[in-house]
Amino acid sequence: MKLEAASERELLAQKARSFFEERWREGDPWEVEQSDLDQASYGRQLALLEGERYGSVLELGCGAGSFTQRLADLADRVLALDIAPSAIERARERGIRPEVVDFRAANIMDFDVRAEGPWDLIVMSETIYYLGWLYSMFDIGWLAAELFAATREGGSFLMANTYGAEKDHLLCPWLIDTYRDLFLNVGFRLQAEETVRGTKFGVAYEILVTLLSKPREVTG
Repeated sequence: MKLEAASERELLAQKARSFFEERWREGDPWEVEQSDLDQASYGRQLALLEGERYGSVLELGCGAGSFTQRLADLADRVLALDIAPSAIERARERGIRPEVVDFRAANIMDFDVRAEGPWDLIVMSETIYYLGWLYSMFDIGWLAAELFAATREGGSFLMANTYGAEKDHLLCPWLIDTYRDLFLNVGFRLQAEETVRGTKFGVAYEILVTLLSKPREVTG
């Protein structure tokens, strides 16, 4: 049974790599740089982080490094991961302060997020619903618990997820809210939350931007 489970998980990893690698080889299918909505979302995410300096940041699903470039100004060290090697190649071509940012091709679901932590800030922007497409809710819950464990006490977790229309099955509002609630259920506390509205590809969307924090342990 263990061999079967391992084999199934590797097949999922291969599916994810192939899906995203194919798209990044063709360019940026999400047109993040050209999207006013995505840029507005980035702006609000950065506004929630404003006024803090982060010693260590982990970014999950960094793509071509558009948001990573902004995080580099707030951090002493950033580890940015994406499953698609082509995305990582594009990100490295930006030349973002290599002494600060380490881009790596890795599958979030197989990566040991605790190994190089604890992290002062973990960022997961427009990523978790793709994981929900591939992996079971049990696996997503496990990842949420691992990310909580890998966050330093008093540290932060930032996520952004798009609410889709009725036929955008990955982006169903109730699913997006469920993903957010998973992180509350494993122990994070809500610090701030807002909705960014705009259009992309001629369609009106809303993006839920959420900042969570890990409580400090009370002693004495």
